[in-house]
Amino acid sequence: MTVRETLAGCLLITGTPGAGKTTVSRLVAERLPRAAQVDGDVFGIMLVSGGANMLDEDGRWNPGPDGQHQLRLRMVNLCSVADNFAEAGFTPVADSVVETRDELRFIAGRLRARPLMLVMLCPPLEVARQRNATRAPETQVDYDFAPLARNQRRELGAVGWWLDSGDQTPEETADLIVAEAARRAVVPEEALRL
Repeated sequence: MTVRETLAGCLLITGTPGAGKTTVSRLVAERLPRAAQVDGDVFGIMLVSGGANMLDEDGRWNPGPDGQHQLRLRMVNLCSVADNFAEAGFTPVADSVVETRDELRFIAGRLRARPLMLVMLCPPLEVARQRNATRAPETQVDYDFAPLARNQRRELGAVGWWLDSGDQTPEETADLIVAEAARRAVVPEEALRL
């Protein structure tokens, strides 16, 4: 296991379902001397009642107005918790699906920890689908996330570090992120204004 002295700011790991966000973010946090994993899915699980249906009648990802509001609330909570850890001297390693430039701008606008480093895990779609299919049933998604992958590429393709982890173990991916994120993943403030 590689241990790094420090990683300043906030590391945001994103990608499609099955990309390895949660597994890799946990491993990255374990490799840093003072770090916390901030799992974006936890904030959705906290909604005990009144949660919006994020799928349309055909089973496609399509959150309506209530769903969009709840996704924003997840981002607000993710940023608040990440900042709390950063202010206490821990590197927040956050994982959440970020699909659009507007979502990234929203996160960057709420998040005080700097620099913001974005790692887009982008294994080939067939690898992500296979990983999703082999997860525990309660963590699997049952919609086609190919449109999400296309939209992430269109919206965020020039931002952050796009890391194809398809041929890597989660441990290899985490080691690479710890070693290279400060150099390759920092999101310049001007990229958020475009």
